[in-house]
This record gives sequence, structure tokens and C-alpha cells, in this order.
Amino acid sequence: MIYLYKNLTQKGYSDYQIKKMVQKNQLYMVDKGVYSDKKVYDPLEVIMKKHPNAIVTLETACYCYKLLSHPSNIYVVATKQKDRKILDANVKQIYMTDTLYPIGKNIVTYQSYPIHIYDLERLLIEVVRHKTSMDYEVYHEIIKSYQKLNRLLNIEKLKSYIQYFKDDKIWMRIEKEIFQQV
Repeated sequence: MIYLYKNLTQKGYSDYQIKKMVQKNQLYMVDKGVYSDKKVYDPLEVIMKKHPNAIVTLETACYCYKLLSHPSNIYVVATKQKDRKILDANVKQIYMTDTLYPIGKNIVTYQSYPIHIYDLERLLIEVVRHKTSMDYEVYHEIIKSYQKLNRLLNIEKLKSYIQYFKDDKIWMRIEKEIFQQV
């Protein structure tokens, strides 16, 4: 499990005790102010702990939902437009307007820790919106995965989400690539 320094001090550990636990390999320092109780940890858990307002999206979310077979080296997260820049070379931050940011936001347990992630319907909208910036092969693997599970998608929810986006072509692209391919 990942712990922030402030969480450890709230549990009653002093700075001295934390340093001693690190020396005894009871805790491992992951980053400044971030600790793990295991030597091997998931970087996504660290990102979620350090940036609690970030929402997993695009390729990273697709991998979490098993729509992609291979993880990306870069973790893609969405934040509000005025949120602080995430200074991590392994994180690609996408700024969302305050009205679009919360649409479809879920909290799910991924590999025994909670993550903020967009639901399948919102994620599909994001994938279609970012088609040109995604790798061609990755995009088509995601679309093929969505085609296989299209009966599980809530079309009414999808259409209600699309109303918030200014691009009228989103539904046409989704209909053509997901629902007419079956």
C-alpha cells in the first residue's frame, strides 16, 4: 500500500520513526513524501495517492478496463483546467473544463486500491475525441474491444454525456465505428 507522509504522521508516526522504518525496510521511499510498504509497487497507485483529483482516462483507463492488451509507459489522467501541473515524466495530464471533468467519473477498485476512472461510456467519448492524437494500432484495438461489448453500453447515458460536448460529430463517429460494425 502507498502512504503519504502526512498520512503516516496522522497515524501517530514521527519523522524519526518513519526514517527508522525506511532504514529497516519496513517502508520504502517511493518519492518525496511518498512511501510504500512493499518494495515493488504499482506506479498508478502512487499517482492516485499523490493526485487525488486526477481521473484515469484514455489508454490508461482502457488498459484498466482490459480494452487494451498492453499497458502504456505513460499514465494518462484528466484534471480540472485550473489544477496544478503534474510534474512527472510518466504522466500525461489532460486539462478538462469544469463542466466536462466530472461527467462519468467513477471510483473503482483496481488491483486492490481505489482509482478515479471514467466509466465506459465517457471513456468511449474521450477515445473518439482523441482519435488523431492516439497511435493508430492502439485506437483500433480499443475500438475492436468496444465493438465486442457494445451491447453492455448504456446508449441513453452515452447520448446524455454527448450533449455536454460541442462536437456534433461524436455520436456519428461512435455509431459508425461501434454500432454499425456488428
